[in-house]
Amino acid sequence: MIQWYKSIMEKNNKNIIFILVLFLLHLSCTKDKSKNNEFNGTTLFEEVPLDHSNVDFSNTLTYVENINIIDYLYYYNGGGVALGDINNDGLDDIYFTGNQLPDKLYLNKGNLKFEDITAKAGVKIDSTWSTGVTMEDINNDGLIDIYVSKVGVFHENSRNLAYINQGNLKFKEMGKEIGLGFKGYSTQAAFLDYDNDGDMDMYLLNHAVHTLRSYGNTDRRKVKDSLSGDQFYENKLNEGQLNFVNITDDVGIYSSALGYGLGINASDVNGDGLTDIYVSNDFHENDYLYINNGRDPKSQKVTFQERSKDFFGHTSRFSMGMDIGDINGDTKPDIFTLDMMPYDREIHLKSAGEDTDKVTQIKSKFGYHTQYARNTLQINKGNGFADIAPLTKTHATDWSWSALIQDFDNDGRNDIFVTNGIYKRPNDLDYVKYLSTTDFAKFSESEQSGLEKKLIDKMPMVKLPNFLFMNQGNYSFEKMSKTAGLKASYSNGAAYSDLDNDGDLDLVVNNINESATILENKTSSNEDGNYVQFQFANNQLNSNALGVKIHVFSDSTIQEKQLAGSRGFQSSSTRILHFGLGKTETIDSIQVFWPDGTVQTENKIRINSKTTIHKQESNITFNPLKTAITNTQEKFPFLHFENDYLDYVREPLMPEKLSTEGPAAVYEDLDGDGIKDLFIGGARYSKPTFFKGEKNNGFALVDVPAFSGDERYEDIDAVAFDLENDGDLDLYVQSGGNDMPQGDPLFEDRMYINLGGGNFERLQAQLPTTNGGSLAAGDYNNDGFTDLFVGGRSMPGAYGVPPVSLILKNTGEGGFTVEAQDQMGMVTDSEWADINQDGFLDLVIVGDWMPISILMNQKNGKFKYDTPNLGLTKTAGLWNTIEIADIDDNGFPDIIAGNVGENFKWQASDSLPVKLYIHDFDENGQPDPIIFYPLFDQYVPFGNRDALNAQLPYLAKRFKTYEQYSKVKNIEDLTGVPKNKINISKEIHEVRSMIYMNSGESLKGHPLPKMAQSSTINDIVNSKNGVLYLGNYFGFVTEIGNNNGNPGGILSNFNGTSFNTNKELDLPKSFEFRKIIKINDDQFIAISNNNTAIKINLKSIK
Repeated sequence: MIQWYKSIMEKNNKNIIFILVLFLLHLSCTKDKSKNNEFNGTTLFEEVPLDHSNVDFSNTLTYVENINIIDYLYYYNGGGVALGDINNDGLDDIYFTGNQLPDKLYLNKGNLKFEDITAKAGVKIDSTWSTGVTMEDINNDGLIDIYVSKVGVFHENSRNLAYINQGNLKFKEMGKEIGLGFKGYSTQAAFLDYDNDGDMDMYLLNHAVHTLRSYGNTDRRKVKDSLSGDQFYENKLNEGQLNFVNITDDVGIYSSALGYGLGINASDVNGDGLTDIYVSNDFHENDYLYINNGRDPKSQKVTFQERSKDFFGHTSRFSMGMDIGDINGDTKPDIFTLDMMPYDREIHLKSAGEDTDKVTQIKSKFGYHTQYARNTLQINKGNGFADIAPLTKTHATDWSWSALIQDFDNDGRNDIFVTNGIYKRPNDLDYVKYLSTTDFAKFSESEQSGLEKKLIDKMPMVKLPNFLFMNQGNYSFEKMSKTAGLKASYSNGAAYSDLDNDGDLDLVVNNINESATILENKTSSNEDGNYVQFQFANNQLNSNALGVKIHVFSDSTIQEKQLAGSRGFQSSSTRILHFGLGKTETIDSIQVFWPDGTVQTENKIRINSKTTIHKQESNITFNPLKTAITNTQEKFPFLHFENDYLDYVREPLMPEKLSTEGPAAVYEDLDGDGIKDLFIGGARYSKPTFFKGEKNNGFALVDVPAFSGDERYEDIDAVAFDLENDGDLDLYVQSGGNDMPQGDPLFEDRMYINLGGGNFERLQAQLPTTNGGSLAAGDYNNDGFTDLFVGGRSMPGAYGVPPVSLILKNTGEGGFTVEAQDQMGMVTDSEWADINQDGFLDLVIVGDWMPISILMNQKNGKFKYDTPNLGLTKTAGLWNTIEIADIDDNGFPDIIAGNVGENFKWQASDSLPVKLYIHDFDENGQPDPIIFYPLFDQYVPFGNRDALNAQLPYLAKRFKTYEQYSKVKNIEDLTGVPKNKINISKEIHEVRSMIYMNSGESLKGHPLPKMAQSSTINDIVNSKNGVLYLGNYFGFVTEIGNNNGNPGGILSNFNGTSFNTNKELDLPKSFEFRKIIKINDDQFIAISNNNTAIKINLKSIK
């Protein structure tokens, strides 16, 4: 390994190992069905022919012995595009960067015709490796300048270039002269006025190249690297001279070899009026979110603080290009980052993907935040962000580069454009295997050059289409390619502008080994595509008003956009702010938020035109939003420490941890003083806690000696009821956990008899010994004594095999008899309720791989499984909780059920369910759980080939290559065992959280609102103020990812089928909330399994 690290910067015969080490490092320890569009019979975009546009640029790559994918990992990253009006004629011009060939500058002549003015404009005609390009008025003279980033280490005289516009279509290169002639591994520059002094400062995004300095814990962020570390430059123009000074150390920017910067955007993400910076990093390093602290009143310095962990639950792992824009129309900027998750089954099965769970743990211990190898769509919640890419189905676009958020069809909603494709795929696992099994030492030094080219030629090639996600509203997108006029290509940088000034945004794309693409937007031919555009005249130094923000008010809606230069990937787009209006024909007003903090209101804005906004003097100043991520709820004095058991070590194919199912909680008057108390069960190795209720809803911790000695139990659930009808409440505590073998004595449940005054004694009686999942107490036989349902959660060591669940009949003599037992499923919640209103309690049960199950009371001590008769057969899900209440006041109780939600890697339906097969496939005496799930309508096995081989070694002989494995479509293809021979088969048809309305004859399901689907729902409680729910779940394996899009909310205003209002609770986004305790209709306690409980007061958030 060290030898390889040393050689990566040398021209010796070890360079060949680059790709092998790169991918083995990450693997160790391990169709576009577009709908018909509505654009008047044509596609949204049409490619402008070369013979019309005269744009003949092609970023052609040819094999060179010393510079290729073996020597340089970003060889196929391609070039960028910049669009801007270099001669102020009202038409945006085009600059392309080339890797092995000269850059080109094209002048827009109108009508989508262009002229190559590269030579006469003074642009250097050389073949030094250009990457990103940015157009910006660097010296504030009213003329657009051009900054080009370079991989300068490839050529002795190569460095980043600053072309200063001299007027008359002439440029002078002044990079070194003005302090911006950096020489290293540059990706892109972003200009911003970070200190609001009116001139353009610059963040230079650079990238590492896998050296020994690129690995280690996050403390290495403090170790500077002169070639690959990011840089920050302050512009001293406001002091009278165009000169940039490197102040990286002073402003809090990381400049280490850990950073693999590929995307950058400078925008105000937290609404405080200051420009922040988002950097997307490839590989193990986290993305950076630099929050602008503003000017310190004492030191007068402006600094940044990197706070990605505070703002995001997770980010993309191989983060590529990115953009910032308002996706959901709430005027807060959202963030979309690209990754490499394939959407095609065969590519998916033969490509490197997620880290193993072991690697994830190691990276966490090294200080890295959670990452997943997929796109993320981070929705701005005001106090942090929540990724909803799986919910919107924008999470998988394959090897993607540029993301651009804009309204491309002028309907008033921002869409997302994505460029796609890598010329050679070095993450193909058969290719990686070939490298790992080839003995390179046997080749002589003279053979190395030819061998290098042969290795490159063996890399697979797959041309992929670019994508357009058309925003349909309510977090729904239509994925388009061919029907949008997009073709398969190897596309990298891209930018947008209204190149022909017809009122819609056109696209320019830089491709590898084929001509650049100019896509003409045809929306202007649509009568419903009204628009308005704004450009800015700022008399101060910031001539383009970079960082300006506009709110457009029309038809009771508000649209928001910010002016940022660099966006997407290695590119920069127009300086015009464009708003689609759809059918709207009038604008009420606009508000302009200038970078200096002043606010300007303009009325009488004409639609379907470009308006110049002149900065006016204003006495209105910007009132920033709350900038800190804080939690306004009162912390509750409680700790719940879960043991850190790794379930996947024993069961490598299980999708989630089942060893941290608590905490149990009971809120009842346990000491008989008329005030309710709170019992909270303990995790393994911690005893239960008892909080005595006090007046004014306070609590005091009280020691209960009977609980001492029971620390080794994992408390899963608990109920309080009067076992002997002696007038006080006893406690039944259910035990569980997945970290003990089946039948272990620590699975035995416990009964604590109340001796009065809150003193308890453990009942010495034989109780169920199983891995518990749920308890429900109710008098099902109307004999005056409370009976119990004891639901089993799982069989440790045998995921998916249903454990035994029991109905315990209260004998009335201080004990129970088993009335019924069955392997109902993997139970997570249960509740007694009179579903058919016949005067007898029925039993509702939910769990994993189970439908909403209803056992109807037959009044003779027997129960009938009535799920099919009630229309609930196809409701199997990964259910966590139920709340039963008569929501529509028709006299029959309805069921609100919390599921994993739609923001989940597995999507399921009646026609395409997730499938679980449990069978002893390798005949070793142990059941093997194999899961298949639909990946965009194509079934794939859960778990990669290596994980499956570890569970079923005979598969290694069955599939000798990943190419063979990629053809697997079903369980028989994979295992050779016919489906009808498999012991246990289960399905999931529903991942949405639902409400099932009870008509008295059947239950009809309706999904909860979209934002309630953005996370797992763990608990639900009904109140007069609405239905409260708690969410987030961190127990899924890395292959699936944390389900942490929403910690909780309130549903209200039910209309018969859905809740019209969904307010999110201001709970910490990084917490997993498991239980909610209702103190009264206004006060609640949210209990987390990460050692926190929070009091919620609804009166404070109405």
